[in-house]
Amino acid sequence: MRGAGSPGRTCPASYGYSPSAFARPPELHTEVLYAVGGLYGNLPALLEVERMAALERERAQIVFNGDFHWFDADPADFLAIERRVMRHTALRGNVETEIAGDDDTNGCGCAYPESVPDDDVERSNRILARLRAAARGAESQSPGLMRRLAGLPMHLVADVGGARIAVVHGDAWALAGWRFAHDALHSDAAANRLCALFEQAAVDGFASSHTCLPALKFFDTPLGERFIVNNGAAGMPNFRGIRCGVLTRIAAVPVPAALHAARLYGGEFGGVHVDALAVRFDSKAWDASFARLWPAGSDAARSYGHRIVDGPDFSVDDALGRSSPSSCTASAA
Repeated sequence: MRGAGSPGRTCPASYGYSPSAFARPPELHTEVLYAVGGLYGNLPALLEVERMAALERERAQIVFNGDFHWFDADPADFLAIERRVMRHTALRGNVETEIAGDDDTNGCGCAYPESVPDDDVERSNRILARLRAAARGAESQSPGLMRRLAGLPMHLVADVGGARIAVVHGDAWALAGWRFAHDALHSDAAANRLCALFEQAAVDGFASSHTCLPALKFFDTPLGERFIVNNGAAGMPNFRGIRCGVLTRIAAVPVPAALHAARLYGGEFGGVHVDALAVRFDSKAWDASFARLWPAGSDAARSYGHRIVDGPDFSVDDALGRSSPSSCTASAA
């Protein structure tokens, strides 16, 4: 096992921030917010997200909270994703951050934990290198592309029907943080620390991604009900045997009837509707696109091919932690 400071496992100091950074006026005001993390260059998924947003009664603000690039390792594919994403609101993830740089020290910037094998980490580093080359090729048709990626914010604060929502890629401490992963969120040992987080950040909830597996956890705090939701991946299957991505919908109004069939799970927390919606993209179109860029035996096919076809060994019960609320002690406030 390579050390925590090796490429792909390191979390650079430049990725860090304080939870108090979210105690600021919101940059976005909306009644319906879609947090779409982990698109991973899947254009059919992006088109499906836009179709879903058009079915909302209130205008939905789509926020791509990082890693919207990944498998689109060809200049034309890269540019198609880039141009469409930039019609909406975008945050940079570790992928966009490392694409825009020229230092290989961080590798893919994923800050993978020890549970991820070295072979997977090394393949991710090579995918990032190929993706960076594609981005440089795309820049000839879109001057300033790399500079724009580097200039994207790492997080934002949204006012959703009066609720303050922090949208991040990783967690409340770092761009590539893993403390909003499902296993960390549902750990009893972390409950009080996470409850205290909401007062420091002055928000009602967090929407994240990065860890590639979804989660939802709500907290009964002295301030009221609070939540942390992770959409996993909008551009890849998230559950065993189910070929769809997931987006997070946070709204002042319930899921409309036209999208009831897409609702996987969720709840109402302090008057805010928080739901995981299935992104049922055109899997045949996506399979063809993926195979064209990443044929059998390639790095992405070896790391992700099984998941793209069959989904990960993960269930809705895992995402919810078989889910009971965590109560916070008064001392955590």
